[in-house]
Amino acid sequence: MDVAIVTGAGSGLGRHLAVGLAEDGAHVIAADIDLSAATSTAAQIGGTAFRCDVTSPSAAADLIAAAVDLGGPHVLINNAGGWTPGDQFPAAPYEAWSGTLDLNLRAPMHLTQLALEPMARVGGGAILNIASSAGVEDSPYGSPEYGAAKAGLVRFTTTLGDPGRIGGTRVMCLVPNWIGLERAHAELAAMSPDERAQASPLIPPSKVVAAALGLLRAGTGGTVLELVGSLP
Repeated sequence: MDVAIVTGAGSGLGRHLAVGLAEDGAHVIAADIDLSAATSTAAQIGGTAFRCDVTSPSAAADLIAAAVDLGGPHVLINNAGGWTPGDQFPAAPYEAWSGTLDLNLRAPMHLTQLALEPMARVGGGAILNIASSAGVEDSPYGSPEYGAAKAGLVRFTTTLGDPGRIGGTRVMCLVPNWIGLERAHAELAAMSPDERAQASPLIPPSKVVAAALGLLRAGTGGTVLELVGSLP
């Protein structure tokens, strides 16, 4: 049985991804900074809960070690991300916008680095980075630091496009637009009719999970797949 790590698995897209992987036959380590949320996900899927602040180097190392103890890791999904509400760059202080870079770019890079050697020992694995359309668009965006981090995550993925250089592991990236999670539905409902008409169609979480599983099964190293919503 494959051992799969999903970061940010306590809620939102991470929980959907964890459920999808478990239904596909993997033993999922549901990693989240909120242990209660991680435990809830793990109980739902028969997986393992792990409290992890992915921006902590020691916590990241402990997470990979936990997967090694279970015979993996075979799969890593770098899903944890986001930004702190409030001021964004350039109004935000250095510590705030730098923290967004840590969470959305440096942490996935570090977890990838830590996972490559144990993945090579099990014959090569699959790493999926969850980026965002904020990183590939050329229009103004509310959080420049988040957009820059996600853009970096996309390019980081493509630089690792030759599995032969990294022990046989395929590193791929999923770039979704606005996902139809609970928060997105609430934001959409709070918009004026004109704003709602201009908003991008929401992507069903099931479509994101299906795309993620497709890449993990058959994607090639360096693949970047963009997902957009479809009108009803």
